[in-house]
Amino acid sequence: MMTGFAHLGHLIIYLLFIAQPIVGLVMMYYRGNPWFAFGLTMPFAAQSQFELVDTLKGVHSLLANTGYFIIGAHALAALLHHYLWKDNTLLRMMPRKR
Repeated sequence: MMTGFAHLGHLIIYLLFIAQPIVGLVMMYYRGNPWFAFGLTMPFAAQSQFELVDTLKGVHSLLANTGYFIIGAHALAALLHHYLWKDNTLLRMMPRKR
């Protein structure tokens, strides 16, 4: 059961790493204003769609808060494994000394 939670947590983290920037890029595009990333002028919509932008802002915030929660739960689980259950889960994640 713990392995299933670990895999689910990792999957959610990876999906958030993909979804969060995509939502942010789409949000910036539909603002209809010129914007820059890495010194490059990025494309923008000819006409602003403020309702869509507001919705995307909400989604962007929700994804960010979900990410904070999942990362915190992930760190807490690692500490529980190490200090409470005293198994070698955390040690297996650490780089090995050579």
